[in-house]
Amino acid sequence: MRSPATARPPWWPHALALLVYTLLALVVTYPLPLYLGERIIANQPGQVDGYLGIWNVWWTAHALTTGQNPFVTPLLFHPQGLDLFWQTLSLPQGVLALPVTLSAGPLPAYNLLILLSFILGGYFAFLFIAYVLRDTGEWRLTTLAALIGGAVYAFAPFHMQKVLDAQLEVASIQWLPLWALATAALLEGPRWPLALLSGIALLVVGLGTWYYGLFALIATGLMAGLWALRPAADHAAPPTTLRLPGIPPGLHVATLLWGLTPIAFWFAVMAPRLLGLLRTGDTLLGDARGEQQAYADLISFWLPNPNHPLWGGAVTAFYERLHPGQILWNVSLGLVGIALAFYGVILSGRTRWRWLALGVFAAAMALGAEIFVLGWNTGLPGPYALIRDLPGVRSSHRPNHFVLISLLTVAVFAAAGARALLARAERGAPLLATALLAGILAIDGTAGAVPLFQRPMPRPYLSMPAPDGALLPVPLHLNFSNSEHLWYQTRHHWPIIGGFIGREPPYLPGRYAPGIRELRSGQVERDDILSPGWPELARETLAAYAIRYVVFHHRSMGESLPRMRDLVAEMGLAESYRDDLVTFYPAPSPERPRPLAYLGPGWGDLERSAAGDRWRWMGDEAQVFLLNPTGAPRPTRLTLDLESFERPRALTARLGDAAPFTLPISRARMRRTLHLTLPPGETVLYLSAPADAPPGQPARRLSLAFMGIVVE
Repeated sequence: MRSPATARPPWWPHALALLVYTLLALVVTYPLPLYLGERIIANQPGQVDGYLGIWNVWWTAHALTTGQNPFVTPLLFHPQGLDLFWQTLSLPQGVLALPVTLSAGPLPAYNLLILLSFILGGYFAFLFIAYVLRDTGEWRLTTLAALIGGAVYAFAPFHMQKVLDAQLEVASIQWLPLWALATAALLEGPRWPLALLSGIALLVVGLGTWYYGLFALIATGLMAGLWALRPAADHAAPPTTLRLPGIPPGLHVATLLWGLTPIAFWFAVMAPRLLGLLRTGDTLLGDARGEQQAYADLISFWLPNPNHPLWGGAVTAFYERLHPGQILWNVSLGLVGIALAFYGVILSGRTRWRWLALGVFAAAMALGAEIFVLGWNTGLPGPYALIRDLPGVRSSHRPNHFVLISLLTVAVFAAAGARALLARAERGAPLLATALLAGILAIDGTAGAVPLFQRPMPRPYLSMPAPDGALLPVPLHLNFSNSEHLWYQTRHHWPIIGGFIGREPPYLPGRYAPGIRELRSGQVERDDILSPGWPELARETLAAYAIRYVVFHHRSMGESLPRMRDLVAEMGLAESYRDDLVTFYPAPSPERPRPLAYLGPGWGDLERSAAGDRWRWMGDEAQVFLLNPTGAPRPTRLTLDLESFERPRALTARLGDAAPFTLPISRARMRRTLHLTLPPGETVLYLSAPADAPPGQPARRLSLAFMGIVVE
């Protein structure tokens, strides 16, 4: 028969935890609960990221209910679409909110996920901490201590900052405690089901956000090593089962191998994606090492809540004097949590030294590649410097997000400290636990009345017909920090040119295609080397890319609106609808679609002579985009009017994936005609020629000058 101290707790602690965290979540997010279907929590930067998060939630539901791959969307960056796997899709969050998204819409679903980040973040941390403290005695006190530890984790200033920044993927902190629970259980009682659970949890954390996924992957390896270390004082540990050359006697090899199993599972599942990433290099993810890095100053962990309505302004001013212009710097662990955790470390640091080591390591990683103390760059490299240049990692510029693992270990020791205080209080334990929860809420968790934001929805988007092409919204945000077009797409469902995501993809049509290019920049080259040229080329290119409407968004366009109206008038587009927010311009289709060409990367600026001649120089390589707007292959003649720089050169041309061919180009101006068969849609003609630097311009590369490119 079990003693009261070791008896299995009933169901009510779980109900109590969920109830407490729900009530606390409703308090700290006030007044959001009054506007769940209308507004979101967002500071000024968060007004952009918040609606990206709403789009992610909507797209996940749309893809899953229409049988599409949620990791690939044809609705952004038309016509090429977008691979979302390495983006901020947050698939687990979208799946979690799926019923609400389908029944009430993506905005209420997003708000539910924000509330669940507190509720489930606290509850899953509660489960994890209760597991860690399971051998500390009477379960009722352990339950109250775990309840306090879960609040330390879920209502930390770091978490509230992510909610205010409206970054759903990093505000969703609930998956990390599940990974920690599964991994700790595996290391302490190795079994294949636990290894599988730990590996799945590792994948879920990564699919929620690759920041936490990367950090959890590294922490899993560290945990395997820490739990495999068996000091002589650890009498409860089993002896080393394998005696291999070079293996220290204190290393339990079987535990190490079991601990590495989730990592092996992760790599096995991720292998196709990782191989693809190796092939594309930094093309998809980019290299963020040259961007501003969000690191943690050593003092930033210990600062009071920077969003508190009483002292938050003073704390923010203090830190910004130390680091002017630094962004996303709030990694505060919470004063109540820190105080309880210090007490817990004093009482149980020796027995739980592995969790302490993990928390210290994570904090050190959060410091970034260089260690700053009170604004002073010590010149000492942080451990993050060891991994910052690795493929995949170098696309990350938020090492301070590593603090979430430290926060989880702080919650463990805070619970241990609270457990000791509750034991001293005896009958007053429930009252003391209530006071500690109130202190966490009032000191660390609150940001006062949180700011709410609402983005209007233009009326035409509420009643758009089924998509039969794409929209070109203006201003054209090519990954510019504006998510308005994504918000509108959750209602109209039409593919759009451009889009806003976490990592900008290669998107050549958005930067070079006629019509799109002019409506993005407001600039026109009316006498370029292409024939047909402006404005016919712009108008017909829109039709070739199945763009049915150009849509002006007046408030975002500002002073550019009159100039852009003149441009679409030149292009022959007439408005079909106008109100205070938007103007719609149908893009007409030509009566007789014809092949078109436009210039891609590798071309110099348009140059002119006093006699009126004009040309563009090609460097070592250049691209010409060819469009066949019909549904069948079409013979096309491409005439090149060109001359070589200083000496004769060979021009190598390749149409798409076909075999290359070479044409000799003389120093004197000449014409060359290419007879091509264009498949339907877009094909790239790749040109290359040996280039030289002109006298006095060593950085410039010239090969051929093109005076004209005619498509017939």
